[in-house]
Amino acid sequence: MNGRTCLITGATDGIGKETAIGMAKNGYNLILIGRNEEKGKKVSDEIRKIADSIDIDFFKADLVLMKEVSRVADEVCQKYDRIDVLINNVGAYFAFRDVTEEGFERTFALNHLGYFLMTKKLLDLVEASDYARIVSVSSSAHYGTSFEFDNLNGEKKYRGFKTYQKSKLANVMFTYELAKRVKDRGITANCLHPGFVASKFGNNNNLLWRGILGFAKALTAINVEKGAKNSIHLACSDDVKDITGRFFANCEVKKGSAKANNEEHNRRLWEISEEAVAPFL
Repeated sequence: MNGRTCLITGATDGIGKETAIGMAKNGYNLILIGRNEEKGKKVSDEIRKIADSIDIDFFKADLVLMKEVSRVADEVCQKYDRIDVLINNVGAYFAFRDVTEEGFERTFALNHLGYFLMTKKLLDLVEASDYARIVSVSSSAHYGTSFEFDNLNGEKKYRGFKTYQKSKLANVMFTYELAKRVKDRGITANCLHPGFVASKFGNNNNLLWRGILGFAKALTAINVEKGAKNSIHLACSDDVKDITGRFFANCEVKKGSAKANNEEHNRRLWEISEEAVAPFL
C-alpha cells in the first residue's frame, strides 16, 4: 500500500463509488463523504473486500448545505493532518428550481459552492502532502454556455440543463483560478469530463425527467468504470504530476471553453464564491 490518503465526495454511488474502488486498488486509504450513512457503510464494506489492507473512513454530510460542508471539513481536519488527493466529485442535475434553506439555488450550491468551500477548508491539509492533488469533476457540458453573474440563483430565469451547464462551467473556471492561486504551494488542480455515464445521475427528478434521462443513458451512456477512469488517472498517474490548471477528457488535456479562459471572470467568480461561503469558513 502506498500510504497516501484520498478524500472523495459523493462516494456512495456512481462514478464516486467507482473512483473510490479504483483508488483503493491503487493502494490509497480513503475518506468517503456521502449523505446516507447506511450506504456509506455498505460501500466501505464492499471496498474492504477488494482491498483489505487500506483504511476507510466514512463521514456523513449533505453537501448541498454549506453548513454541512463546513462541519464535515472541520471533522476531517480534526482527525487528519494530511490529504494527498482531494476529489470533488459530488454533483446533481435539478430539472426545476429550488432554493436551499441557506438561500442558494441547489445546482449552484451543490455543484460549485460545495467544491469551493470544501477545497478552501481542506487546502492546508492538501498542502501538507508532498503529493498534493486536487481533482474536480466537471463536464463537457460547460461548452456552449456563459456564466451569468446576475442570475446566480436562477431568480431571473431557470432552465434545468442550462443551469447545470453553468455549474459545470463554474467548475472549470474555479479550477483554472485555483491552480493560479496555489501554484507556489506545491499543489496541482485539474478538472475533467467523465463522459455521459449510466449512473443514478438525474434520478432525483420527477418521473418524466427520469424517463428522458434513462432513455438517453440506454442509447449513449458509458458504464461507471469508464466514467471513473479520468478521475483515477488525474489522482494516480505520474504522467500528470506536473500538470495543473487543465481540463481533461479521455485522460488527455483538452481545451476548455473560451468562456472558461476569461481570467477576469474567473477572478470574479472566486470573489463572489468567497463572499457567499464566508459565514461558513
